[in-house]
Amino acid sequence: MSKKEKTHSKLQMFVLVILIPVIFGVIFFSVILNMIGFDVLGTAKQAASSIPYVSNLMEGDEVDIIESETEGQEVDTTADQNEITLLQQQIAERDAKITELENEVIEMEQRLLVEQELNKNATQELSEIAKTYEAMSAKNAAAIISELQIEEALLHLSQLKTDSRAAILAKMDSAAAADLMSRLTSQ
Repeated sequence: MSKKEKTHSKLQMFVLVILIPVIFGVIFFSVILNMIGFDVLGTAKQAASSIPYVSNLMEGDEVDIIESETEGQEVDTTADQNEITLLQQQIAERDAKITELENEVIEMEQRLLVEQELNKNATQELSEIAKTYEAMSAKNAAAIISELQIEEALLHLSQLKTDSRAAILAKMDSAAAADLMSRLTSQ
């Protein structure tokens, strides 16, 4: 055999018999230790950081890792800012809707007050009309109520005292009086 074949075969022997089994053993025991709970990677980094040239390489890797993390955080920050802007727009829209609804409530309250005032005035007017009918003779009041529409006549009669109402109904046509009485009782 020539020298090349001998060196080749010695190199092959070294790789196959020593180097590969050692690498396999290191990986195997690292995995086993990692499963047990021992931080093999952290311990290896600490050991490597004490070696002068390797510690400089490790610091460069850490800077790259930190830079990649900050880039990811910047992307997250941009997404968060977009979400914040969207939520602020939604809040502004809802505030505008709330203001609009509050204005509607104020407007409705004002309408209600106006309607209550009108009802109060109408009630006062009806009581004045009732006093007028009570001051008249029953015959004249019956003649006037007979000429009114049924709803208006019912409204006027409902404001009268019982005695005055009885006297006016007695002077009216019996069919009209019966119709008014049946409607008064159903109110």
